[in-house]
Amino acid sequence: MSIFEAIRVAFTALRANKLRSLLTMLGIIIGVGAVIGMLAIGAGFQAFLDQQFSSFGVGVFYVGPFVDSRRVDVQQSAQLTAADAAAILQSGAAPAVKTVAAEYSINATVSAAGERQSYPVRAVTPGHFSIMANTLSAGRYYTEEDERNQARVAVIGPEVAEQLFGHAASAVGERMTINGVRFEVIGIIVPEQSGGGPGGNPNRSVFVPYQTGRSRLFRNQVSSRVDVNIITVQARERDQVDEAIRQVTLLLRERHRLTYQDNDFTIISLDQITATIGAVVGGFNAFLGMVAGISLLVGGIGIMNIMLVSVTERTREIGLRKAVGARRWDILQQFLIEAITLCLLGGAFGILLGYGLSFIGTFVLVGLFQAEGARATVTAEAILLATVISAVIGLAFGFFPALQAARLNPIEALRYE
Repeated sequence: MSIFEAIRVAFTALRANKLRSLLTMLGIIIGVGAVIGMLAIGAGFQAFLDQQFSSFGVGVFYVGPFVDSRRVDVQQSAQLTAADAAAILQSGAAPAVKTVAAEYSINATVSAAGERQSYPVRAVTPGHFSIMANTLSAGRYYTEEDERNQARVAVIGPEVAEQLFGHAASAVGERMTINGVRFEVIGIIVPEQSGGGPGGNPNRSVFVPYQTGRSRLFRNQVSSRVDVNIITVQARERDQVDEAIRQVTLLLRERHRLTYQDNDFTIISLDQITATIGAVVGGFNAFLGMVAGISLLVGGIGIMNIMLVSVTERTREIGLRKAVGARRWDILQQFLIEAITLCLLGGAFGILLGYGLSFIGTFVLVGLFQAEGARATVTAEAILLATVISAVIGLAFGFFPALQAARLNPIEALRYE
Protein backbone atom coordinates (compact mmCIF):
# COMPACT_ATOMS: atom_id res chain seq x y z
CA MET A 1 0.00 0.00 0.00
CA SER A 2 1.37 3.41 -0.95
CA ILE A 3 1.61 6.29 1.51
CA PHE A 4 -1.17 8.19 -0.26
CA GLU A 5 -3.42 5.15 -0.10
CA ALA A 6 -2.64 4.77 3.61
CA ILE A 7 -3.57 8.44 4.17
CA ARG A 8 -6.82 7.92 2.27
CA VAL A 9 -7.65 4.87 4.41
CA ALA A 10 -6.82 6.91 7.55
CA PHE A 11 -9.27 9.66 6.60
CA THR A 12 -11.91 7.03 5.80
CA ALA A 13 -11.49 5.58 9.29
CA LEU A 14 -11.73 9.08 10.85
CA ARG A 15 -14.93 9.87 8.96
CA ALA A 16 -16.45 6.57 10.04
CA ASN A 17 -16.09 7.59 13.72
CA LYS A 18 -16.27 11.38 13.71
CA LEU A 19 -17.15 11.94 17.38
CA ARG A 20 -14.65 9.38 18.62
CA SER A 21 -11.93 10.93 16.47
CA LEU A 22 -12.75 14.44 17.70
CA LEU A 23 -12.63 13.39 21.36
CA THR A 24 -9.37 11.57 20.69
CA MET A 25 -7.83 14.68 19.17
CA LEU A 26 -9.03 16.98 21.96
CA GLY A 27 -5.87 16.65 24.05
CA ILE A 28 -3.70 17.37 21.00
CA ILE A 29 -5.86 20.37 20.09
CA ILE A 30 -5.62 21.90 23.58
CA GLY A 31 -1.91 21.17 23.91
CA VAL A 32 -0.93 22.58 20.53
CA GLY A 33 -3.25 25.56 21.00
CA ALA A 34 -1.62 26.32 24.36
CA VAL A 35 1.87 26.12 22.81
CA ILE A 36 0.91 28.41 19.91
CA GLY A 37 -0.88 30.88 22.18
CA MET A 38 1.96 30.88 24.72
CA LEU A 39 4.59 31.61 22.08
CA ALA A 40 2.42 34.30 20.44
CA ILE A 41 1.59 36.12 23.69
CA GLY A 42 5.16 35.80 24.95
CA ALA A 43 6.55 37.25 21.71
CA GLY A 44 4.04 40.12 21.79
CA PHE A 45 4.82 40.96 25.41
CA GLN A 46 8.56 40.82 24.75
CA ALA A 47 8.13 43.21 21.81
CA PHE A 48 6.22 45.56 24.12
CA LEU A 49 9.01 45.43 26.73
CA ASP A 50 11.67 46.09 24.09
CA GLN A 51 9.62 49.04 22.84
CA GLN A 52 9.24 50.47 26.33
CA PHE A 53 12.87 50.02 27.31
CA SER A 54 14.01 51.66 24.09
CA SER A 55 12.31 54.85 25.32
CA PHE A 56 14.59 54.85 28.38
CA GLY A 57 17.65 55.39 26.20
CA VAL A 58 20.55 53.13 25.28
CA GLY A 59 22.92 51.95 28.04
CA VAL A 60 20.93 53.63 30.81
CA PHE A 61 20.80 52.84 34.51
CA TYR A 62 19.36 54.68 37.52
CA VAL A 63 20.66 55.71 40.92
CA GLY A 64 18.03 56.28 43.61
CA PRO A 65 18.05 57.52 47.23
CA PHE A 66 16.83 54.23 48.66
CA VAL A 67 18.34 51.76 51.13
CA ASP A 68 17.40 48.18 51.92
CA SER A 69 16.45 48.31 55.60
CA ARG A 70 17.03 44.56 55.85
CA ARG A 71 20.72 44.96 54.93
CA VAL A 72 21.99 48.34 56.10
CA ASP A 73 22.70 49.48 59.62
CA VAL A 74 19.63 50.77 61.45
CA GLN A 75 21.32 54.17 61.85
CA GLN A 76 22.12 54.49 58.14
CA SER A 77 19.85 56.66 55.98
CA ALA A 78 19.73 57.30 52.27
CA GLN A 79 21.91 59.97 50.71
CA LEU A 80 21.91 61.23 47.13
CA THR A 81 22.15 64.78 45.79
CA ALA A 82 22.42 66.73 42.60
CA ALA A 83 26.04 67.41 43.58
CA ASP A 84 26.64 63.66 43.30
CA ALA A 85 25.28 63.78 39.75
CA ALA A 86 27.58 66.66 38.89
CA ALA A 87 30.56 64.82 40.41
CA ILE A 88 29.98 61.80 38.18
CA LEU A 89 30.50 64.03 35.12
CA GLN A 90 33.76 65.47 36.40
CA SER A 91 36.70 64.66 34.13
CA GLY A 92 38.16 61.26 34.99
CA ALA A 93 35.63 60.51 37.73
CA ALA A 94 33.73 57.87 35.76
CA PRO A 95 35.22 57.46 32.26
CA ALA A 96 32.58 54.95 31.15
CA VAL A 97 29.77 57.48 31.76
CA LYS A 98 28.53 59.64 28.88
CA THR A 99 25.68 61.71 30.33
CA VAL A 100 24.00 62.22 33.71
CA ALA A 101 20.65 63.79 34.56
CA ALA A 102 19.38 64.67 38.04
CA GLU A 103 15.64 64.76 38.65
CA TYR A 104 13.22 65.72 41.39
CA SER A 105 9.52 65.43 40.64
CA ILE A 106 6.20 65.87 42.43
CA ASN A 107 2.59 66.35 41.43
CA ALA A 108 1.74 70.04 41.33
CA THR A 109 -1.15 72.30 40.36
CA VAL A 110 -0.64 73.83 36.93
CA SER A 111 -2.81 76.71 35.72
CA ALA A 112 -3.11 78.43 32.35
CA ALA A 113 -5.81 80.13 30.30
CA GLY A 114 -8.38 79.60 33.05
CA GLU A 115 -7.65 75.88 33.33
CA ARG A 116 -6.32 74.18 36.48
CA GLN A 117 -4.92 70.65 36.35
CA SER A 118 -2.62 68.45 38.41
CA TYR A 119 0.42 67.12 36.54
CA PRO A 120 3.75 65.52 37.38
CA VAL A 121 6.22 68.42 37.44
CA ARG A 122 9.72 67.08 36.74
CA ALA A 123 12.69 69.27 37.57
CA VAL A 124 15.46 67.74 35.46
CA THR A 125 18.86 68.85 34.29
CA PRO A 126 19.21 69.37 30.51
CA GLY A 127 21.06 66.08 30.09
CA HIS A 128 17.72 64.31 30.53
CA PHE A 129 16.62 65.27 27.02
CA SER A 130 19.71 63.81 25.38
CA ILE A 131 19.29 60.51 27.22
CA MET A 132 15.61 59.87 26.62
CA ALA A 133 14.15 59.05 23.21
CA ASN A 134 12.22 62.28 22.71
CA THR A 135 11.77 64.91 20.00
CA LEU A 136 10.22 68.38 19.88
CA SER A 137 7.11 69.23 17.92
CA ALA A 138 7.61 72.93 18.59
CA GLY A 139 9.97 75.28 20.41
CA ARG A 140 13.22 74.24 22.10
CA TYR A 141 14.66 72.52 25.14
CA TYR A 142 16.04 74.60 27.98
CA THR A 143 19.84 74.82 28.10
CA GLU A 144 22.67 74.67 30.62
CA GLU A 145 22.52 78.48 30.73
CA ASP A 146 18.82 78.33 31.63
CA GLU A 147 19.77 75.82 34.33
CA ARG A 148 22.49 78.07 35.80
CA ASN A 149 20.25 81.16 35.68
CA GLN A 150 17.31 79.32 37.24
CA ALA A 151 15.16 80.43 34.32
CA ARG A 152 11.43 80.03 34.77
CA VAL A 153 10.87 78.12 31.54
CA ALA A 154 9.07 74.84 30.91
CA VAL A 155 8.87 72.08 28.31
CA ILE A 156 5.50 70.32 28.38
CA GLY A 157 3.98 67.15 26.98
CA PRO A 158 1.33 67.18 24.25
CA GLU A 159 -1.51 66.19 26.61
CA VAL A 160 -0.68 69.12 28.89
CA ALA A 161 -0.61 71.50 25.91
CA GLU A 162 -3.96 70.25 24.63
CA GLN A 163 -5.70 70.44 28.00
CA LEU A 164 -4.34 73.83 29.04
CA PHE A 165 -4.07 75.72 25.74
CA GLY A 166 -6.39 73.84 23.39
CA HIS A 167 -3.72 73.10 20.78
CA ALA A 168 -0.09 72.06 21.11
CA ALA A 169 1.16 74.34 18.32
CA SER A 170 -0.12 77.48 20.05
CA ALA A 171 1.31 76.66 23.48
CA VAL A 172 4.89 77.83 22.85
CA GLY A 173 5.38 81.31 24.27
CA GLU A 174 2.33 81.07 26.53
CA ARG A 175 2.44 81.62 30.29
CA MET A 176 1.51 79.08 32.96
CA THR A 177 1.79 78.93 36.74
CA ILE A 178 3.06 75.96 38.75
CA ASN A 179 2.04 76.14 42.41
CA GLY A 180 1.62 79.87 41.92
CA VAL A 181 5.03 80.47 40.23
CA ARG A 182 4.88 81.83 36.67
CA PHE A 183 6.68 79.95 33.88
CA GLU A 184 6.98 80.40 30.13
CA VAL A 185 6.36 77.44 27.82
CA ILE A 186 9.34 77.14 25.46
CA GLY A 187 8.85 73.66 23.97
CA ILE A 188 6.44 70.79 23.32
CA ILE A 189 7.99 67.38 23.78
CA VAL A 190 6.96 64.38 21.69
CA PRO A 191 8.05 61.11 23.32
CA GLU A 192 8.75 58.23 20.92
CA GLN A 193 7.25 55.84 23.49
CA SER A 194 5.00 56.35 26.48
CA GLY A 195 7.44 54.98 29.07
CA GLY A 196 9.72 57.92 29.79
CA GLY A 197 11.62 56.32 32.67
CA PRO A 198 10.82 56.30 36.41
CA GLY A 199 9.53 59.90 36.41
CA GLY A 200 6.36 58.99 34.55
CA ASN A 201 4.68 59.45 31.23
CA PRO A 202 6.22 62.46 29.43
CA ASN A 203 3.01 62.98 27.46
CA ARG A 204 1.40 64.51 30.52
CA SER A 205 4.47 65.89 32.31
CA VAL A 206 5.86 69.38 32.82
CA PHE A 207 9.67 69.68 32.66
CA VAL A 208 11.45 72.62 34.32
CA PRO A 209 15.17 73.27 34.97
CA TYR A 210 16.34 71.37 38.04
CA GLN A 211 17.75 74.39 39.88
CA THR A 212 14.58 76.38 39.18
CA GLY A 213 12.40 73.62 40.57
CA ARG A 214 14.65 73.07 43.59
CA SER A 215 14.77 76.72 44.63
CA ARG A 216 11.29 77.92 43.61
CA LEU A 217 9.01 74.85 43.77
CA PHE A 218 10.46 72.13 45.98
CA ARG A 219 12.70 73.86 48.49
CA ASN A 220 10.57 72.68 51.41
CA GLN A 221 10.60 69.06 50.22
CA VAL A 222 14.35 68.52 49.77
CA SER A 223 17.11 68.13 52.37
CA SER A 224 20.86 68.37 52.47
CA ARG A 225 21.12 64.56 52.18
CA VAL A 226 18.47 63.95 49.51
CA ASP A 227 17.47 66.50 46.91
CA VAL A 228 16.82 64.20 43.93
CA ASN A 229 14.29 61.46 43.27
CA ILE A 230 16.50 59.76 40.74
CA ILE A 231 19.76 60.19 38.86
CA THR A 232 19.73 58.83 35.31
CA VAL A 233 23.13 57.73 34.01
CA GLN A 234 23.96 56.80 30.44
CA ALA A 235 27.06 54.74 29.66
CA ARG A 236 29.19 55.58 26.63
CA GLU A 237 28.41 52.22 25.04
CA ARG A 238 25.77 49.59 25.76
CA ASP A 239 28.44 47.04 26.67
CA GLN A 240 30.02 49.48 29.18
CA VAL A 241 27.01 49.60 31.51
CA ASP A 242 28.50 47.22 34.07
CA GLU A 243 31.78 49.15 34.12
CA ALA A 244 29.90 52.45 34.45
CA ILE A 245 27.90 51.03 37.38
CA ARG A 246 31.13 49.95 39.06
CA GLN A 247 32.73 53.38 38.60
CA VAL A 248 29.66 55.26 39.81
CA THR A 249 29.36 52.99 42.86
CA LEU A 250 32.98 53.55 43.86
CA LEU A 251 32.68 57.31 43.34
CA LEU A 252 29.50 57.67 45.40
CA ARG A 253 30.85 55.49 48.20
CA GLU A 254 33.93 57.71 48.34
CA ARG A 255 31.85 60.90 48.33
CA HIS A 256 29.56 59.54 51.06
CA ARG A 257 32.56 58.38 53.13
CA LEU A 258 31.45 54.78 53.19
CA THR A 259 34.07 52.22 54.15
CA TYR A 260 32.63 49.00 55.55
CA GLN A 261 28.99 50.17 55.41
CA ASP A 262 26.47 49.14 52.80
CA ASN A 263 25.56 51.60 50.05
CA ASP A 264 23.25 54.42 51.12
CA PHE A 265 21.90 54.55 47.56
CA THR A 266 20.52 51.98 45.12
CA ILE A 267 21.51 51.37 41.52
CA ILE A 268 18.91 49.87 39.21
CA SER A 269 19.82 48.80 35.69
CA LEU A 270 17.45 47.94 32.87
CA ASP A 271 19.04 44.49 32.80
CA GLN A 272 17.86 43.95 36.36
CA ILE A 273 14.36 45.14 35.49
CA THR A 274 14.34 42.96 32.39
CA ALA A 275 15.54 39.96 34.39
CA THR A 276 12.81 40.45 37.00
CA ILE A 277 10.06 40.82 34.41
CA GLY A 278 11.58 37.95 32.43
CA ALA A 279 11.34 35.73 35.51
CA VAL A 280 7.63 36.57 35.86
CA VAL A 281 6.97 35.97 32.18
CA GLY A 282 9.06 32.79 32.35
CA GLY A 283 6.96 31.51 35.24
CA PHE A 284 3.79 32.24 33.27
CA ASN A 285 5.20 30.47 30.23
CA ALA A 286 6.30 27.52 32.38
CA PHE A 287 2.76 27.20 33.72
CA LEU A 288 1.30 27.27 30.22
CA GLY A 289 3.99 24.85 29.08
CA MET A 290 3.04 22.47 31.87
CA VAL A 291 -0.63 22.67 30.86
CA ALA A 292 0.35 22.11 27.24
CA GLY A 293 2.60 19.18 28.16
CA ILE A 294 -0.12 17.49 30.23
CA SER A 295 -2.63 18.02 27.43
CA LEU A 296 -0.24 16.59 24.86
CA LEU A 297 0.49 13.60 27.10
CA VAL A 298 -3.23 12.97 27.59
CA GLY A 299 -3.75 13.41 23.87
CA GLY A 300 -0.96 10.96 23.10
CA ILE A 301 -2.44 8.38 25.45
CA GLY A 302 -5.81 8.91 23.78
CA ILE A 303 -4.20 8.33 20.38
CA MET A 304 -2.61 5.09 21.60
CA ASN A 305 -5.89 3.94 23.10
CA ILE A 306 -7.94 4.61 19.98
CA MET A 307 -5.33 2.96 17.75
CA LEU A 308 -5.39 -0.17 19.96
CA VAL A 309 -9.17 -0.20 19.64
CA SER A 310 -8.80 0.24 15.88
CA VAL A 311 -6.37 -2.70 15.70
CA THR A 312 -8.86 -4.88 17.61
CA GLU A 313 -11.77 -3.83 15.39
CA ARG A 314 -9.80 -4.51 12.19
CA THR A 315 -8.12 -7.75 13.18
CA ARG A 316 -9.79 -9.79 10.41
CA GLU A 317 -8.86 -7.09 7.86
CA ILE A 318 -5.24 -7.30 9.00
CA GLY A 319 -5.31 -11.13 8.71
CA LEU A 320 -6.80 -10.89 5.22
CA ARG A 321 -4.16 -8.39 4.07
CA LYS A 322 -1.39 -10.61 5.39
CA ALA A 323 -2.93 -13.63 3.73
CA VAL A 324 -2.75 -11.94 0.32
CA GLY A 325 0.88 -10.94 0.75
CA ALA A 326 1.09 -7.82 2.92
CA ARG A 327 4.34 -7.61 4.87
CA ARG A 328 4.77 -6.59 8.50
CA TRP A 329 6.21 -3.26 7.34
CA ASP A 330 3.08 -2.58 5.26
CA ILE A 331 0.82 -3.09 8.28
CA LEU A 332 3.14 -1.11 10.57
CA GLN A 333 3.28 1.74 8.05
CA GLN A 334 -0.48 1.86 7.62
CA PHE A 335 -1.27 2.21 11.33
CA LEU A 336 1.59 4.64 11.94
CA ILE A 337 0.32 6.87 9.14
CA GLU A 338 -3.20 6.71 10.61
CA ALA A 339 -1.88 7.79 14.03
CA ILE A 340 0.24 10.59 12.56
CA THR A 341 -2.69 11.76 10.39
CA LEU A 342 -4.93 11.87 13.45
CA CYS A 343 -2.35 13.93 15.36
CA LEU A 344 -1.65 16.29 12.47
CA LEU A 345 -5.35 16.95 12.06
CA GLY A 346 -5.57 17.67 15.79
CA GLY A 347 -2.52 19.91 15.42
CA ALA A 348 -4.25 21.85 12.63
CA PHE A 349 -7.26 22.51 14.88
CA GLY A 350 -4.81 23.38 17.68
CA ILE A 351 -3.16 26.01 15.47
CA LEU A 352 -6.60 27.58 14.92
CA LEU A 353 -7.13 27.53 18.70
CA GLY A 354 -3.71 29.14 19.11
CA TYR A 355 -4.76 31.97 16.79
CA GLY A 356 -7.86 32.45 18.91
CA LEU A 357 -5.78 32.57 22.10
CA SER A 358 -3.43 35.10 20.50
CA PHE A 359 -6.39 37.38 19.69
CA ILE A 360 -7.61 37.07 23.28
CA GLY A 361 -4.10 37.80 24.55
CA THR A 362 -3.87 40.91 22.38
CA PHE A 363 -7.25 42.10 23.63
CA VAL A 364 -6.21 41.65 27.26
CA LEU A 365 -2.79 43.30 26.88
CA VAL A 366 -3.86 46.18 24.63
CA GLY A 367 -7.52 46.62 25.51
CA LEU A 368 -7.43 46.12 29.27
CA PHE A 369 -3.85 46.93 30.26
CA GLN A 370 -3.24 49.63 27.60
CA ALA A 371 0.00 47.91 26.56
CA GLU A 372 0.19 49.30 23.04
CA GLY A 373 2.60 47.27 20.97
CA ALA A 374 2.01 44.05 22.93
CA ARG A 375 0.25 42.36 20.05
CA ALA A 376 0.45 38.58 20.12
CA THR A 377 1.63 37.27 16.76
CA VAL A 378 1.62 33.66 15.58
CA THR A 379 4.89 33.09 13.75
CA ALA A 380 5.80 30.56 11.08
CA GLU A 381 8.28 29.03 13.55
CA ALA A 382 5.45 28.41 16.04
CA ILE A 383 3.32 26.72 13.37
CA LEU A 384 6.28 24.57 12.30
CA LEU A 385 6.91 23.63 15.94
CA ALA A 386 3.25 22.66 16.41
CA THR A 387 3.38 20.52 13.26
CA VAL A 388 6.54 18.74 14.40
CA ILE A 389 5.11 18.16 17.89
CA SER A 390 1.94 16.66 16.41
CA ALA A 391 3.88 14.36 14.08
CA VAL A 392 6.22 13.21 16.89
CA ILE A 393 3.28 12.44 19.19
CA GLY A 394 1.60 10.44 16.44
CA LEU A 395 4.82 8.53 15.78
CA ALA A 396 5.61 7.94 19.46
CA PHE A 397 2.17 6.93 20.68
CA GLY A 398 1.10 5.20 17.48
CA PHE A 399 4.14 2.95 17.23
CA PHE A 400 3.06 0.37 19.85
CA PRO A 401 -0.45 -0.19 18.38
CA ALA A 402 1.07 -0.35 14.89
CA LEU A 403 3.63 -2.91 16.10
CA GLN A 404 0.86 -4.94 17.69
CA ALA A 405 -0.99 -4.96 14.38
CA ALA A 406 2.13 -5.91 12.44
CA ARG A 407 2.84 -8.89 14.73
CA LEU A 408 -0.62 -10.46 14.41
CA ASN A 409 -0.62 -14.03 13.16
CA PRO A 410 -2.63 -14.05 9.90
CA ILE A 411 -4.37 -17.38 10.67
CA GLU A 412 -5.41 -16.33 14.16
CA ALA A 413 -6.44 -12.93 12.83
CA LEU A 414 -8.73 -14.52 10.21
CA ARG A 415 -10.35 -16.66 12.91
CA TYR A 416 -10.94 -13.60 15.16
CA GLU A 417 -14.62 -12.89 15.80
